[in-house]
Amino acid sequence: MISEQFIVGIDNTDGAGCEGTGALTMALAAEVVAAGWGEPLGVTRHQLFDSSKLSSDNGNYCYALAIQTMRSILDVEDEVVDFVRSRAARDADPGVAIMSRHSDMPHILAFGRRAQTELMKLEWAQTFADEANVSLRALGNRRDGIVGALAAAGLRGGGTDGVFIHLPAIRDLEGTVRAGEIRERTTVETILDDEGEPLDRDDRVQTNGYVRPRLEGGKPVIHTRHSAEDRHLWVVVDGRPYREPEGD
Repeated sequence: MISEQFIVGIDNTDGAGCEGTGALTMALAAEVVAAGWGEPLGVTRHQLFDSSKLSSDNGNYCYALAIQTMRSILDVEDEVVDFVRSRAARDADPGVAIMSRHSDMPHILAFGRRAQTELMKLEWAQTFADEANVSLRALGNRRDGIVGALAAAGLRGGGTDGVFIHLPAIRDLEGTVRAGEIRERTTVETILDDEGEPLDRDDRVQTNGYVRPRLEGGKPVIHTRHSAEDRHLWVVVDGRPYREPEGD
C-alpha cells in the first residue's frame, strides 16, 4: 500500500450551542491520531471574501487539514463525513472537500483565490470540483458549505496562504522560549526575524502564549520582530498583542 497525503477542506459547521469550525477541524485531527488511521499535518485557517450578504459572526474563515495515510480516498471521505456530521451543529450547512495527488490543485487554488475577492456561486464550486477531480460533499440542505470547503482545500494545497491554528505542541509554547527549543518541540523549522533572516537557536522568542505560524512554501513559518525594549528578545508577529515591559 502507498502512503498518500490528502487535503481536507471544511466549512460552515458551526451553529447554536456548537463549537466553531476551527475547533471541529482540530478535533478531527485528534481523532485521526486516536483512531490510528493517519497522521495529521496541521490545521490551517484561511480568510475568504467577507460580505454583509454572508451570515458570519467572526469573519468568513474556512479551514483545512492535511492528512498522511495509507487509506484510500473513499475511506478518508467516509471517516471525515461521518465525523463532521456527528459534530456539526444541527442548524449548520457543512461542506467537505477532499483533494488528492490525482486532483488538479492549481485549478482549485484558482477557485480559492477568487473566493477571497468575490462571492462564489454553489454551481461554480461543483463545476470546479468536477473538473479538478476533487471529492466535494454538501452535508446540509442549502449546500452553502461547499464553497468554503473547496476554497480551503485549494488554498492549503497552494502552500502560501493562511495560518496554522494547530500543529503538534504549538499550543504548549508559553512565555519566552529559545528558537532552538521551538524547533525541537514542534514541526516548525523556520523562524525568521523582521528582515527575513533565520533566528539562531539561542535567540529568545516571546510567544505570549499564542503562536500561529504562517503557511509559506508549503511549510509552517514563524515571523518575529525585534522588541523595542530588549534588543536580545524577539516577539512573535502573528499572535496576541504583546505589551513591552515598562522601564524603571
